[in-house]
Amino acid sequence: MIHLGGASRQGPLPLDPPAPGHPPAPGQPLAPGAVPSAQVRSVTFVPADPSGVARIVIDRPDDPVNAMDLRVVEDFAAAIVAARAAAPRGLIVASGKDGRFVAGADLSLLSGGSRIEIERAIRAFQQVLNDLAALPFTTVAAINGAAIGGGLELALACDRRIIADAPSARVGLTETRLGLVPGAGGTQRLPRLIGLVRALDVILNARTLAPRRALRAGIVDEVVHPAVLLKAAADHALRDRKQKPRGGATAVERATTWLPPVRAFALRQARSRVLAETKGRYPAPLAAIDAIATGLAKGMAAGLDAEARALGELAVGGTGKNLVALALLTLHQRKAVLQGLGRARPIAAVGVVGLGFMGSGIAQAAAAGGLRVRARDRDAAAVAKGLSTIRQLTAEAAKKGVFERREAARIVGRITGGPDLAGFSGADLVIEAVFEELATKQRVVEELEQVLRPDAVIASNTSALPIAEIARRARAPERVVGMHFFSPVHRMPLIEVVRSARADPDAIATAVAAAHALGKTAIVVGDGAGFYTTRVLSVMIGEAFAMLAEGADIEAIDRAMVEFGWPVGPLQEVDEVGLEVAAHAGETVAKARGITPPTIVNALVAEGFKGKAKGGGFYRYSGGRRTPNPRVRELVGVDSRPVVEDIAERLTLALVNEAARCLDERVLRSPAEGDLGAVLGFGFPPFLGGPFRYADALGDGVVASLERLAAAHGDRFAPANALRSRRAFFRV
Repeated sequence: MIHLGGASRQGPLPLDPPAPGHPPAPGQPLAPGAVPSAQVRSVTFVPADPSGVARIVIDRPDDPVNAMDLRVVEDFAAAIVAARAAAPRGLIVASGKDGRFVAGADLSLLSGGSRIEIERAIRAFQQVLNDLAALPFTTVAAINGAAIGGGLELALACDRRIIADAPSARVGLTETRLGLVPGAGGTQRLPRLIGLVRALDVILNARTLAPRRALRAGIVDEVVHPAVLLKAAADHALRDRKQKPRGGATAVERATTWLPPVRAFALRQARSRVLAETKGRYPAPLAAIDAIATGLAKGMAAGLDAEARALGELAVGGTGKNLVALALLTLHQRKAVLQGLGRARPIAAVGVVGLGFMGSGIAQAAAAGGLRVRARDRDAAAVAKGLSTIRQLTAEAAKKGVFERREAARIVGRITGGPDLAGFSGADLVIEAVFEELATKQRVVEELEQVLRPDAVIASNTSALPIAEIARRARAPERVVGMHFFSPVHRMPLIEVVRSARADPDAIATAVAAAHALGKTAIVVGDGAGFYTTRVLSVMIGEAFAMLAEGADIEAIDRAMVEFGWPVGPLQEVDEVGLEVAAHAGETVAKARGITPPTIVNALVAEGFKGKAKGGGFYRYSGGRRTPNPRVRELVGVDSRPVVEDIAERLTLALVNEAARCLDERVLRSPAEGDLGAVLGFGFPPFLGGPFRYADALGDGVVASLERLAAAHGDRFAPANALRSRRAFFRV
């Protein structure tokens, strides 16, 4: 999910990072309408064996994840023609890649095509899957890895689905998180298979399900050991008969799917929930509901037509284009982030110093990535508490299907801890997650250098303190890097890797490799107070404090930002992060910029208001209710008065301008990393694409608006050079 940094909350449409061990982005696909030049087929028909079972094998030669492109669709059509002519007793659809089924459609197809071209391409895929579903013999999908999006739609066109009991195996329709809808029958076949309500949950929430959860949902028919997957699929191909999907496992589920009054009620409820969550900014879930409704009321052909039209419109709309662009940036970042760095050292063992909630999350993520973890805290009680938190996080993830229970047990088993640095000598990387205080972090670095190998990397999890200062007393400061995690670690997809002026390029590359092992997206930023994410977020929050001092109402500020598209407002964000943490970050950034930090946060802390969980802050919390803290207005010393300017514009443009300054100062290496950091790190509205893509959308207006704000509020709004140049950050 998308969250603001430092707080646990869900945004309306998630953008997930690549999972641990997942390969990089797919190879370049054909452009719409192009003729394939390669002679090697992506899909082949294998004639029947002596038992009478034939196979269709998908093995795109230029892509490790079998992403669907036009060549795959064309080759699949030819394989189906061959299968129909051969008339075997049964047919298995399988992948030729070890541990990989079909990851979905190649998103590059959507980034340059017109609505008509995209619609034509998806109709071709629909026809191929219709032909697969119409084969006169039993067809079985042998799912040996991820069947996501188009991959699951392909499997749904088969009569049966058998899935391997493997960590990489997942099924799901995730298109709505990209601002799209399932376009190859997903909105039609899934409700008919598992029932309307279950299908709405999977499609609208873009869920991915582990094998046993997929079995319970009714999406797959059997979960088997990977070694016997093809044999089990062959058995089903010979034994099972073709039958019409029932529309749910129970009478209630079938009634909801097929009876018009009950179905209409369920669809109205789904639409209301979507509107309440997205405020109408994300059209894809509503379009998916419409396609489902059309198909169930008017038949499969009408539903497929609605799907194709919706996908074409969404793919060329602003929200869809921005979300697809972000997804492509996330995929491409796995390679792009390593450009200009050194060679990553192998990582098998990680040390974690500090087992608070953040450190425990880091340790759990490292173990989930397959790494051995040795942890340390100040005493045995603190270690025990941290290990308990790790077990709880892992158990909760297992309940949600993130891990199978056996894998959850292995994750916990990879972590040991103690009150000293015993066991750290074998660590390849150590991440300190102690209190955000410079002297404490410097002392930890000095202690680590006494026990670590000379080639081990030391990473500081800090949100604002300059890495050069943390490494100032180190014997080998070049191996000290920053790894800024976001809370809660198990949900937040970003790691900000911080490169000081003296950092060893190999150490930075090693930190990036570690981020990938933990299943995170990494950006590399320059050193300095607040780096990138904390710096720009602090500027926006500081501007909210300025508006508060001008008389703006607490709720008015937060409400304007939420209505604009932010998950929460800046003042509520400070409460959830904690006022002491926010004050420290704000003071660090303000000091570096040579400005006076706002006094309101420290004044509230002095009176015992330290955040949502610690006495309240800008709001008071009681019985699940949140009300503005009247003491804030008294401390500010200015009466509340109506705001005569656009709050969201002023605060968001302050952030956009500071992001552009980070690019001017080379804190950021690229606008792409700036957009990823903002969306994945602190919840910049993803439908806008990030601060740099948003600036592109505003065009010359961004400079004019900043100049108007500068005239009213001072030079802090003077447009950054990167904006003044009026050169687009991205090619449209």
